[in-house]
Amino acid sequence: MGEPIVLVLSTDESVKPESIIERIRKLPNSQDQIKLSTDTVPECIGYTYQIHTKYYDTKVILYAHGSTELATVSSAILKRTEGMLIYFDAKDRKFLEQLPVFGTFVQQNEIEFGILLCSTLQESSADGITYSEAKSQCTMLDVIELEPSVEDAEEEVAGVGEATGVDELIQAMHNYIWSNVNIHRGNRASTGATDDESPGLLSPNPTDDYEAPITEEEERIMEAELNGFERLLTEVMNFQPNTSNWTRNERLMYAGGLAEIFDYLVEEDETAGNT
Repeated sequence: MGEPIVLVLSTDESVKPESIIERIRKLPNSQDQIKLSTDTVPECIGYTYQIHTKYYDTKVILYAHGSTELATVSSAILKRTEGMLIYFDAKDRKFLEQLPVFGTFVQQNEIEFGILLCSTLQESSADGITYSEAKSQCTMLDVIELEPSVEDAEEEVAGVGEATGVDELIQAMHNYIWSNVNIHRGNRASTGATDDESPGLLSPNPTDDYEAPITEEEERIMEAELNGFERLLTEVMNFQPNTSNWTRNERLMYAGGLAEIFDYLVEEDETAGNT
């Protein structure tokens, strides 16, 4: 089927979706292009984006759709679409009328990773669109400011605040579990092991030349660990739909809790492997 596609579009004529892709990849769009076959035109261009985290590696395709007419999205593209980024002008209140349409599109096509992007949200509805208005009109989509207030940016630099701007968007893309992730141990990068050399995260047996017989107690422990990982992965996969109505801070706290559980399970697994 190919790598997952993230559909990128802009309702603001002054901001092209290609410029958003450049800011995410931090590369010129002339690099790492890929040709995508569609059912309407012979081919279109996508841009590969590599994601490397402590827990997994993957690659997604960022696709700039040149129209806000959702009916013009090719079915071949839509079948691979797992994410959607929608840029809007926060000073244009007419965008609020379009939001339900985007929300319905995301829901009908089961797109779990959906984010609204803008330069800076407004403090008052008299000046444009506020955060609460954007969320109330469409709970299916999160909202990220690409150019946050000076105070928020300074807090991030000082290390006392959460990631902001483009960094927040990149962090969200790294935190999402894409369908093609290659999950690995947290210390794989430090050991220099390759995917072929490193044992799978849920594999109960180390890849040694000699494998000692597994006792009933060891089998019971490994079964419990496996069940723990499976429950955690289920929680992660359901994170977006389960928390769509929560505030940003509530979602961050919950995500932090999942990360702590993951760290604990990995540490327990590695400790058991060293005994």
